[in-house]
Amino acid sequence: MTASTTATTTEAGLPLAVDMASLAQLLSRSVLDGMPNPAWVKDANHRYLAVNAAFRGMCEFQVGGAEVEVIDSTDFNLLPLEMAEQALQEDLEVIAAQSAKRGRLVIFNTAGEARQYDTYRVALLDGAGGVAGTLGIAIDVTEFAAQLSQVKENERMLSTLVDRLPVAAYRRLPDADWTMAFVSEGCRELTGYDPSEFSANAVRSWASIICAEDYVRAWHDVQDQLANGNGYSVEYRVVAPDGDMRWVSERGVASRAADGEVSTLVGVIMDFTETRHYLDEMVHRETHDTLTGVANRPLLLDHLRHGIAYAKRYGGMVATFVVNIDHFKYVNQSLGHDAGDELLKGIALRLRSALREHDTVARLGADSFAMTLIDNENLGGAAQAMARVLESVRAPFVINAQEIVVTCSVGCALFPNDGPDPETLLRRADTAMRHARSLGGDCYYFYSADSDRRTEERLYIEANLRRAIENGELIVYYQPQVAAADGRFIGMEALVRWNHPEMGLVSPGRFIPVAEESDLIVTLGGWILEEACRQTQVLIDEGFEVGHVAVNLSPRQFRDANLIAKVGEILARTGLDPRHLELEITESLAMKDVDAVVAKLKELKSLGLLMAIDDFGTGYSSLSYLRRFPIDRLKIDQSFTREVSTSSDGAAIARAVIQLGHALDLRVIAEGVESVGQLDFMRENECDEIQGYLFSKPVDAGTLRQLLQARATPDASGSVLYATRVRRET
Repeated sequence: MTASTTATTTEAGLPLAVDMASLAQLLSRSVLDGMPNPAWVKDANHRYLAVNAAFRGMCEFQVGGAEVEVIDSTDFNLLPLEMAEQALQEDLEVIAAQSAKRGRLVIFNTAGEARQYDTYRVALLDGAGGVAGTLGIAIDVTEFAAQLSQVKENERMLSTLVDRLPVAAYRRLPDADWTMAFVSEGCRELTGYDPSEFSANAVRSWASIICAEDYVRAWHDVQDQLANGNGYSVEYRVVAPDGDMRWVSERGVASRAADGEVSTLVGVIMDFTETRHYLDEMVHRETHDTLTGVANRPLLLDHLRHGIAYAKRYGGMVATFVVNIDHFKYVNQSLGHDAGDELLKGIALRLRSALREHDTVARLGADSFAMTLIDNENLGGAAQAMARVLESVRAPFVINAQEIVVTCSVGCALFPNDGPDPETLLRRADTAMRHARSLGGDCYYFYSADSDRRTEERLYIEANLRRAIENGELIVYYQPQVAAADGRFIGMEALVRWNHPEMGLVSPGRFIPVAEESDLIVTLGGWILEEACRQTQVLIDEGFEVGHVAVNLSPRQFRDANLIAKVGEILARTGLDPRHLELEITESLAMKDVDAVVAKLKELKSLGLLMAIDDFGTGYSSLSYLRRFPIDRLKIDQSFTREVSTSSDGAAIARAVIQLGHALDLRVIAEGVESVGQLDFMRENECDEIQGYLFSKPVDAGTLRQLLQARATPDASGSVLYATRVRRET
């Protein structure tokens, strides 16, 4: 048999010669034209006998769209010299080794644009053991390579995969045995078997090495695809001689007889074991939390859907837990995020051990998890499971040789009682968890409609509050502060108001606690501070004597490590002189970690601004501590101001605060002054300054400007001068 022929076998097992031209035509018609990737057949002299349309398109890309004559040409007619020599060398290596070879081809068009291909060549053998030619395919990996470059680790994994990818070209019968009429040498690397063993099932059939678990599915997949066309693609596992399993991807096209029946299948089989493992890993990454390894929210919802379907069919209940780690942020703040991550890993393991094998643990957020208990029989079973969760989390952790004790809050919602679908159950379990957390944590709580209403209102306010600043719904109001002796305007306190388009004027008592709980208070407080400084500077620029503007700092703002820098930046942006800004902190905040508070107050004072302690008298300040605080003003809490005329205790406390402030050389201001009797008391006891509805309710910037123009303080209606009001009522 000559080099221009190749060999197959008849049903009787006798050699049958097929010349290369016929094979090339067959491949062109049955395989090449059906492939989306460039493919070709060369004879032993490296001349192209057949190519598909994708190959011609690749050639035309290189020459700028001109039609290229390929048949009977060599690579020296189509490629630059260096690349042609490389292609020839690869053909020679394939022919010499009589096996598959992987290569790489990069071509450039006239504009300098590049396309990168992975090429695979396999030798076509003749009956005498010689080589009749080569079969090759090129896979365009240009975009794939560009994507891989963005993720270095993925690039290494996929490049390793591509480097090792074996390819077996074949021609077979469409029978259940996968009877091979021809299979290339690439089969050896792919399966570990000699290709001749599969020829006409000489030693074994290809079907015999397909994993038993995959065979029926793979067979039906091929048949279903051939029923709708000539192309097919199927993936399955093959078993190597040593028992090792490899994933392969088989792709091919069918040749049909005149009656339309499939007569021959021609295609390639590629090892994509590493790709499959990579895809499995990617699926795992897509469905599991990267840090803890437990399921993520989408996988949890999927498991919950299956659990609900099971419960509908067989009865029973499905319990959904939401678990929040109490005060987890303090672990990060005190021990660092690395320790926090280790703690989360440990908690995830404990939660997993607290459940049965078929139940699910998922991570929902930074410090929250969810759990599903399938086939739960009753409330008692759910309660016992939640008790196990609390106990498992409560046990001490040891991280970096340091013992850490944390607790958690658990909320539970049950199917079918509390919701018909996963999303509802998860939302209501979260509602129950929030109620457990509001009870102090380290406890569990079953969902109830009442807690749901409170949570829904809170979530509604939080969601709208996040947009309020951008939508211009927040307004800074100012309540004047005046000298007690003569009503002279000495400053003002900035107070935020929220005018919602649907809810109307929302009370600060409704949205400030929500802001503090959700950390929105930091953003909100920063906006109030900057807006108050900006508007104060505008009034100063207009020639008004405004004294100072007082802005309250929330505990979370005060604990912000960047507070000093933020205040400095706001003063710089607005141009406000620091002596016109007073920052207030509450007495309760001042008494927490006194040394740290004193240090931060000194930093703030170094900016040149004023400091005050608000709500004074409600905490437990000692004189020794108070002397250490670098402050300028004490504010008598309005609860004591209200009682100065009706309660001897209230009057005594207010009087003591005034005397204490003066003893420490501090100015004292009474807030909440609403009657002349309260004013008289403050005057008699030499309180320095007054703030309250007796003189003015909080007003917007426009009204404040009118008050400053009048050089007087209005009453609650905004129209009566302070001096006139006092004279009339006294």
